[in-house]
Parts: sequence; C-alpha cells; structure tokens
Amino acid sequence: MTGFRSLTRRSLVAGAAAATALALPRAVAQAQPRGYDLLPQEVAAGLWMITGAPESFARSNGGAIVNIVLLASAEGAIIIDTGSTARMGAEIRTFADQRLGGVARVINTHHHPDHWFGNIAFADRPILALPATGDLCRRSAPDYAASLYALLGPWMAGTTPTPPDQRIETDTLQIGGRTLRLLALSGHSAADLVVQDVQTGVLIAGDLLFLDRAPSFPDADVALWLRALDRLAGLETSGVVPGHGPFHRSGAALAQTRQYLEQTRDRLDQAVALGLSPVEAMAAGPARAFRALGANPEEYIRTVAQRWADHERTALPVIGGL
Repeated sequence: MTGFRSLTRRSLVAGAAAATALALPRAVAQAQPRGYDLLPQEVAAGLWMITGAPESFARSNGGAIVNIVLLASAEGAIIIDTGSTARMGAEIRTFADQRLGGVARVINTHHHPDHWFGNIAFADRPILALPATGDLCRRSAPDYAASLYALLGPWMAGTTPTPPDQRIETDTLQIGGRTLRLLALSGHSAADLVVQDVQTGVLIAGDLLFLDRAPSFPDADVALWLRALDRLAGLETSGVVPGHGPFHRSGAALAQTRQYLEQTRDRLDQAVALGLSPVEAMAAGPARAFRALGANPEEYIRTVAQRWADHERTALPVIGGL
C-alpha cells in the first residue's frame, strides 16, 4: 500500500480541490435522454445479463450502472434487479415480454436505488426481497428519489419508487422449472441477497462483488463484508455476475473486492493514525493498485466522506459516561 508520509500538507490540501471536483457528477448539462438501447447477452443457458457502465451515476449514462440478470423459465422471466429508472425498467420488461414469454417474478438484491428504482415497470408482478431490504427501500425511497432526480434529470421521468412487496424467507425458490438457491448475507448493506441458479451454477452476487469498478461504501460494514466474502469463497460456481463489472468464470471479483476492502480499510486507518483530516485523505486518493478502477477516484472520495467516522472510532473509541 502506498503510504501517506511522503505527502506534504500543502500538496494534500491543493489536491483536495481537484479531487472534490472529480467527485461531482459529470456531464450535468447533457442533451435530452434517448433510450438506453440495452443489449442483454446470454452468458449461460437461459441466463441473460445486461452489463452496467463501470461508472458513477451521471446524466451521460442515465444511471445504467448496475448489472441486471434475466432468467428464462416456463412461467416467464425471473428478473434480478431492475436498474435506476422507470425507463430502464421498461426496456428490461420489453425484452422479457418479447423474448422470454413475459415476467414471472422480480427479485431485488438490496436497497440501493440503482438496483430497484426500475421496479415501477413491474408493479403488476410479484417483487421479492429480503425482509430488511423491503423495509430499507421504503425508508430510503424519498431521499434516494431526490438525489437521483437531481443527478439524472430527465432520465428519471415517470420514476416512482416501488419497493418490493413480497418477503423472501426461504433458502430456495422454484419458479417455472428453475431452481434458485438464496443466501442472505450483509456487509455491503444491512441485507445482501445472493442468488445461485442451480441449472447453470452461475452466482448472481449483487453488490457483495465488484470487478474493475470501485466498490461503494454508503452502508458498508467492512468486517461483515469480508465475512460474507468468506462464505462466497466456499461456493462452487460455474460463473459469476457481480453487482458491477463483467461476467467471469474465475475468482477475479472475489479476489479484487477483498483486496480493495482490506487496503481501503488499512489506508483510512493509517490516515487517521497520522492525524490527517478527511480532506487530506481524499486528496491522497485510493491505493495505487486501484486508481484505474471504474468510478475512482469519485468512489474513494465518497468512501472517505461516508466512513471516516468508523475509522476514528476504531482509533479512539468513545469513552462512556463522559
């Protein structure tokens, strides 16, 4: 890990302004939105994937930054996550209606809005999630909607948050001859659902796994996240769909996500130990190995802002009674 000691305070503060500017949404004044022109690809038998852009939310990408999975079944498609907008959900549904015999069920892996704000296009179908995910969707919807309308502008037209309406409380689902194994974990959020398609062996990991895109930390508990990765490492899979990043048949996302979590945790612990301010830690940027990842340095800067207090508490626990 690249250390902080060679940086002067002046260079840190000077770099902070540039780093903060990079964190702002890009292309705010884009032209009026067109269609997404989503291109699902069949990556395993009856398993289609729409690959999200390896970026942060921006008008230039319309919020199409998350991976979507469509599983063919005798009852119609099983949709896993629905994207950031009503428009994106509608395009996903059009593909399912035209190519996969309609929609049987929708599953949301967790409560971050890029994974479920497209639900409105499936409001007439059962939408499933872990119990805690449904609760979090309902509580967070107003703030998420305000943020995305500000970030994405016209792309959000018609997007009304539509939380999941059915609770997943079993470890197996059978839908239209397709069997799904379900694993309830946490770490990226308070409730992270992992789905494995038994027919193909493909693991749909949600945002517990990222590949070639910096992980996001708004609700992260790194210790729990690392334990969740231990659970995933013990599974036999034929391929992996991460929450963000390309489909792959290796352990690349597991290894990269683990390294990013550990090195980012250690980097911020070191910054606190050296007495740096959050702005100085932002200016130093992510560890060298991860500077070229999609959504960096923006994602790293957000991580410092969101999780700095966690590292301060680790370094200097609050003394009760004072």
